[in-house]
Amino acid sequence: MALSADSAKVDSLRRVVQRRQLPDIARYQALRALSDALFTQASPDARPVGEQAVAVATRRRDWPGASETLYQLLVQCERQSDYVAATAYCQQGLELTKAHALPDQWRFTQCLGVLAVDTKDAAAGLRWLRVAYHQQGRATQVKPKERGGLLLNLATAFSVLQQYDSVLYYAARALPPMQQAGDARGQGSVYQFKGEAYALLQPQTPTRLDSAAANMRRALQLFRRHQFVSPATASALALSRTYRQMGRPVASQQAAELALRLAQQTPMPEYQAEALACLAWAQADQGHAARSFALDNQAQDLRDSLFSHDKAQALAQLQVRYDVKLLTEQKRAAEFEQRSQRAQLHSLWLLLGGLTTTIGVGAWLYWRLRRQKALLAVANQANCRAVAEKEVLLQEIHHRVKNNLQLVSGLLGWQASTLPEPALVAALSASRDRIQNMAMVHEFLYQADNLAEVRMDQYLRKLLDSLKVALDTSEQNIELSMDLAPVIMSPKEASTLGLVVNEIVTNAYKHAFQGLAQGHLHVSFASRPMGFQLVIADDGAGMPAEDAPAKAHSLGMQLVRTLTKQLKAKLSVTRSCPTGTHLEVTRA
Repeated sequence: MALSADSAKVDSLRRVVQRRQLPDIARYQALRALSDALFTQASPDARPVGEQAVAVATRRRDWPGASETLYQLLVQCERQSDYVAATAYCQQGLELTKAHALPDQWRFTQCLGVLAVDTKDAAAGLRWLRVAYHQQGRATQVKPKERGGLLLNLATAFSVLQQYDSVLYYAARALPPMQQAGDARGQGSVYQFKGEAYALLQPQTPTRLDSAAANMRRALQLFRRHQFVSPATASALALSRTYRQMGRPVASQQAAELALRLAQQTPMPEYQAEALACLAWAQADQGHAARSFALDNQAQDLRDSLFSHDKAQALAQLQVRYDVKLLTEQKRAAEFEQRSQRAQLHSLWLLLGGLTTTIGVGAWLYWRLRRQKALLAVANQANCRAVAEKEVLLQEIHHRVKNNLQLVSGLLGWQASTLPEPALVAALSASRDRIQNMAMVHEFLYQADNLAEVRMDQYLRKLLDSLKVALDTSEQNIELSMDLAPVIMSPKEASTLGLVVNEIVTNAYKHAFQGLAQGHLHVSFASRPMGFQLVIADDGAGMPAEDAPAKAHSLGMQLVRTLTKQLKAKLSVTRSCPTGTHLEVTRA
């Protein structure tokens, strides 16, 4: 019945639009309504009809009407994930609002920012969103929901860029306008943003994790009360991960089970796979190894079934970024070509009388150049698609390696908790730390835009923060300072150097400060003309002469020496004055 009513409405509006004597204002309104109805039916005629409405409004010099129609067109295209068309309408809307000084220019600027974030260009998206924020501040009659929405979009961009202090700032500012608008989904999104930011903010403390869980629970309650199933499922999954960080496996299991039930209602297979993975971790943390393996296998089977879809989606997203850039370049090229054609036409009129042969040769050369450019463009497009497909496959490989390493780490932790011998527990814990270190490199790679490079300042900072959280005790106050340069290394060398840092820092915490109430550990990493220099210094008890690295036979120091040789570097250890140890790994 609903489909029949929609079809009748579309037919009625088509008959109205086809009237010849219809006034322009009535034709514009009918075209707007017809375009919206066609978008509801996912009809390919929706965009051409909307563009006709823009043309009628432009003819009437109804600039606000033309702007509003362009905005509706880009919103509809964005909902259908047609980012190239949405970007084109954004550019038209910006030119229109700028030329006629319309107050809603900020909406098109905001959409450009959102589209950039959606296509994984968060830095450009943040620049556009900041411009939109200033434009909105100068505009009048902005609705509270629109103000809150822009603030949440800024929080989204900062979240992608991992700047969680800014996420908390903009999410907190978005709450009052969302409450004023009575937007339950917006309020739930605010609490979810705050919860995830507290969970990811470094260093992770019990207070921050408590705040994260409290905000996520509020978000989950709002989403479930108003039957927003998809955000409620995402909130339950985030809550399960947070409970696991807090060392509450039973609560983590309950949240994951809720997420699985919600994901099965719609259904949402991606969320189902994530919920099964969270359940596997919860079972492993409770010592149920067999159940954990079974759940992890279910999650992996579901991910494998979704892999082709995810690969196609990622390739489409990369293609969108390419198409958007191509659209911008085509616009510039068209403007340049118009100027060139005008200059060429002027020259041709001056030389037409005696240069017929020259013009013919020039046209032939021009045709050949255009043909070569077209062939080159086709080849470049094919190369871009091939490279994009390889990037997606490599990202998936790194993601799976990271997941498998983390599962092995969790099982080692469970096995250590069942052993009575302290020496075996210590050995398993050390092996678990090394595995987590290697998993962190793969996590960096599958999240990075460049799969062949690792930013060592970001990687080492995250590694050292993780070690501090794991090794700090309430009886000691060890200050950890860092001076890390943004050196680029290959994934293999980054993993090796990370293991070196893990061994030396762990050794310092366990031995250098043994029996001391406080201390200071400093880590610096700098570039050298042909390599790097890593320095780790502490003010602890110091290394006795008989424990110098040349004579040390501990597994940790043997591993450090072996890894240093793999890096083609040199290891030197000296005692600091008056106390402490100074270790240096240098590749000049």
